[in-house]
Amino acid sequence: MSEPREQTIDVRGLPIHVIEWGETGRRPVLLAHGFLDQANSWRPFVAALQRIAKQPLWIIAPDCRGHGDSGWVGAGGYYHFPDYVSDIDCVVQTLGIEQFALIGHSMGGTISFLYAGTFPSRVTELVLIEGIGPPGMTFSDAPARMEKWMNDVRERGRHHFREYTSVEAGAAQLQQTNPRLNGGLALDLARTAMKQNENGKWVWKFDPLHRTAAPQPFYTAQTLEFLRRIECPVLIVEGKESRQTRRPDKQQRYDAIARHERIVIDEAGHMVHQDRPEALAAAVGEFLRL
Repeated sequence: MSEPREQTIDVRGLPIHVIEWGETGRRPVLLAHGFLDQANSWRPFVAALQRIAKQPLWIIAPDCRGHGDSGWVGAGGYYHFPDYVSDIDCVVQTLGIEQFALIGHSMGGTISFLYAGTFPSRVTELVLIEGIGPPGMTFSDAPARMEKWMNDVRERGRHHFREYTSVEAGAAQLQQTNPRLNGGLALDLARTAMKQNENGKWVWKFDPLHRTAAPQPFYTAQTLEFLRRIECPVLIVEGKESRQTRRPDKQQRYDAIARHERIVIDEAGHMVHQDRPEALAAAVGEFLRL
């Protein structure tokens, strides 16, 4: 198994932090993490995937803008799905990658299927882990959503930092959010996901703007058009104990994907890559024919 290496890629002036495993130029696999998560969250899954792979892989995991060690948008800016999709495109263009397998978790799954629907010929295989998109909204939801966004940004903005006395306290919060997360991994994740502020307190590295409501509703009809354009095989992965698994609105989205298969992983919640990294790697390895 190769040791990870890190670099920063300039995306129109915004630094995007990238972790890579394996030899450059080998079979590329790009990983897109979820909301308020980080690229380091993939490490157990990557280790498991490298153990079973019979061919050399080049695994690339960016920190989404405003997450991990990537840059925050400037004053007056905000975060939208097209920005994340564009960042993925800039990363692969900078690295000289023409085609690649794309794996996304949660928000990263949404980013991934939007990318695959925008550039169908570039994605050779797509894995959506708990990542079929947020629940759909209607046009009538838009005015209230816009109002809530403006109120949130004005009242909370970037000032809503949750402070902790130690990294260990942050790790405990991660375990409270995901009770399946073991203590060692929780501490490792907290160490890379937190920083000390000027008061000596520990805070998460992600931009607090992410805690505000986005202004743009997520429309199912629009989502279906991206899903219908996907040409590659798609593996849909769900955690058996995830609340997302029980959502009634997902079948319509599955049906829009021409070539897909779906699996459910036991003893896993929403954070499948943390709860059952070996089981997820086995499923992905079989799907990618590694």
